[in-house]
Amino acid sequence: MDMQALTAGFFQSWHGQQAFGQLTQQGIPPNDASNMLAHALGAGATHVHDHAHSSGLLGDHPGRSFFAAFAAGLVRGDGIFGALEDGAVGVVTAKITEALCYRAGVNPNMASMVSATATPFVMGYLRDHFRR
Repeated sequence: MDMQALTAGFFQSWHGQQAFGQLTQQGIPPNDASNMLAHALGAGATHVHDHAHSSGLLGDHPGRSFFAAFAAGLVRGDGIFGALEDGAVGVVTAKITEALCYRAGVNPNMASMVSATATPFVMGYLRDHFRR
């Protein structure tokens, strides 16, 4: 997986532009937003790539992130399959939060906000990218 090409494609895509715009509208400086999004994309792509063909998209130990998002999907009325997708996104959100904290040095509160904002756009881009 060529991360430079993947990252360049993300920032040129609708998904990347929307994610960048959302972060800068929340007061994050453009350089910081770009850096955080690059880490978010890297974490999301690595997780999807590593687990899609082995133990599944959720990984070996999805933990409470899956169940919290799954329960929220059920409460919201997404149905079983919608809640399962919500759970998978919850796992990726947690992976992105971890990457922002440990690789980018972002404090946990900021990392949670950034990952909640960025994950839908990262997942949308990856879904489109890997379908090609």
